[in-house]
Amino acid sequence: MTVPALSLRQEVAWSELTERLESAALAGSGQELRAVRVDLLRQLVQPTEQTPAQSLLDYAIAYVAWRLANAPDVTEQEQADLLDDAVGRLEALVNDDPEYAEARALLGSLYGLQIGLDSSKGVVLGVRASDAHDRAEAAAPDNPRAALLQGISAFHKPARFGGGLDRAERLLRRSLDLFSREPPDKPWPNWGRFDAHVWLGQTLARQNDPSGARAEYDTALSLAPDSGWVKFVLLPALNGAGRP
Repeated sequence: MTVPALSLRQEVAWSELTERLESAALAGSGQELRAVRVDLLRQLVQPTEQTPAQSLLDYAIAYVAWRLANAPDVTEQEQADLLDDAVGRLEALVNDDPEYAEARALLGSLYGLQIGLDSSKGVVLGVRASDAHDRAEAAAPDNPRAALLQGISAFHKPARFGGGLDRAERLLRRSLDLFSREPPDKPWPNWGRFDAHVWLGQTLARQNDPSGARAEYDTALSLAPDSGWVKFVLLPALNGAGRP
């Protein structure tokens, strides 16, 4: 599935909203991410001539949930509620369009976050997550976000279950190669460059390559200078203050 075409007025309004969304995501602002989510939900309930297709809105709402679920100021209950809502939206999208790779890749990562909240769901959701990532890659092998989200999944998953640091590094480097071919001004969804560098940096840090990790964090900061995650968590950990 391709992103639904927008009229000029829709494109301008959508661009402004997604710029707000990405600025909040890169800064790690839970408050602004919540505000953007409210605006997206409002557009679903009260659409105007500037409102994009529902499928794009549902994907964006699920993406905000993915970002918020990793934010430090979000309670476990809020995480669970956000993830349940996001999974429901994306499952509906991929049921309607099985080739919607962007939605399927994000769905796989949301399943992983649900497992993180409740490990008893791992047996069922682990299979669903792997299937979602595999089907996203099959539908869009050159999609950088599909490779990125697979790489993040591999980072968190033991090698005996199809993950591991070596696999994570390969996938994250592949995602960066694919991002280098994707125009930076591609219509949203175009997120992920910052994340690819951050997660590759963490992978290299775990592999005892601090210079490589630092280079990735520096590149991430060039994309998001206000990232508190990089400045106050990842870099201090690399300097010996603790493990990320």
